[in-house]
Amino acid sequence: MASFVDLIRGLVDDGEELKASARFRLGRLVAKGGMGVVYEAEQIGAYGFSKKVALKLIEPSTSGQSEVVKAFIGEARLVARLVHPNIAQVYNLGRTSNHIFIVMEFVHGLNCQELLARLASQGARLPRDFAVYIVHRILRGLSYAHRLTGDDGKPLGLVHRDAHLRNILVSFEGDVKLTDFGIARARGFLPKESPDVIVGRPDFMSPEQITGKPLDLRSDVFTAGVALATLLLNQNPFAGESLDDTRHRITEAPLPNFATLDGRIDSELHDILRRALERDPEQRYASAEAMMNDVERYLFINRVGPNTESLRRFMQDFQRSVDDDTRVLNRADLDVPPL
Repeated sequence: MASFVDLIRGLVDDGEELKASARFRLGRLVAKGGMGVVYEAEQIGAYGFSKKVALKLIEPSTSGQSEVVKAFIGEARLVARLVHPNIAQVYNLGRTSNHIFIVMEFVHGLNCQELLARLASQGARLPRDFAVYIVHRILRGLSYAHRLTGDDGKPLGLVHRDAHLRNILVSFEGDVKLTDFGIARARGFLPKESPDVIVGRPDFMSPEQITGKPLDLRSDVFTAGVALATLLLNQNPFAGESLDDTRHRITEAPLPNFATLDGRIDSELHDILRRALERDPEQRYASAEAMMNDVERYLFINRVGPNTESLRRFMQDFQRSVDDDTRVLNRADLDVPPL
């Protein structure tokens, strides 16, 4: 009996291209960054097929700049190689007569900045262990990206450079994904520039990044430390009133005593934060994996830590509470007598 593969080979020669077009229906604007805008979209196929995706379009005001276009294409080529449960997947790179776009995995949930803001609006805080667990998942994604090699087997030297809270997504199913490698660099993928250009969220930058010095994967470790501190404290301890103030806090000001700022931070977690946030890269965790291992021990060695299922329950309970508050507000609005 002929196998399915044999039947396909009878219709299409090995290596032959199957040309097909894809259509997309744009929905709401999800995010806007320095290089592009992201929409929730529906990919429409044949016979009624549809799939929800995220569509990142290059910003029209920059579409004529060749270096920006190269970086946008480089991002798509690079991230398409990153197949990991803690990294938002890129499916395709497309173009129309006047747009270049990246088709990405749609994550139904909130970015961490939105999550903290919505919790704060309810007078709540993100539970400590969920904050640590979210960063653990991001460290898994970073560790994988840092280890990635090219077709020649050599390390790509990928550094994300911008893993701040808006680029950390938490789905209502409990999944945590890192997104937006728009300013990452990796050998052979993105435009070659001699000096490091300072781009990204300053209050999440490592000392070497914010001062324009050469950096490596340990810069992402520092950013992960800032993310952890921010999720725990509900505020970024490095965010200043100006860029100069932020730079001073990152490069010179004494690190705060995190345990004093939040009694939930015990000595073990405090040590993890301090080591991740060492100004000297040589004193910092040597890799995302090294920090991840310490975080994992903290979460799981002496107690039953959170997991995808418990985070899913937390996110869905939180979503229901937000929906209930919205319905109450809407009913209250309806009860207001007309003027």
